[in-house]
Amino acid sequence: MVLAGTAVWYWFAVRPVHRGRFVLGVVAALLAVPLLDLVGSWQFRLGDGLRGPLLATLGLLVLAAYERSVLVLVTAALFAVFAVVLSADLVGVLLAAIVLLAAAFAALLRHRRDTA
Repeated sequence: MVLAGTAVWYWFAVRPVHRGRFVLGVVAALLAVPLLDLVGSWQFRLGDGLRGPLLATLGLLVLAAYERSVLVLVTAALFAVFAVVLSADLVGVLLAAIVLLAAAFAALLRHRRDTA
């Protein structure tokens, strides 16, 4: 669902859209996520509670590289620390959610300041 939301946002936000690259990127991501989940499960024997945060961190790192964004890179690092290291504890889940929420607010505030 997050992948679909990101794809729709990029479709409307980025102009001009290179249709071939866009479709290729979406199809590649749709194929990569389940494949990476299977590899994490079968090859590395990662548990359910660890594969999700690792895939989310990988997605954030890819987005940070694509956008060349230090904010997204720092968010990915903090999210990985809290979600993976403290994943067994409810505090880790809450801190990871707080990191994502704070990064979203920081991006919104930074965007407003840039356009003003």
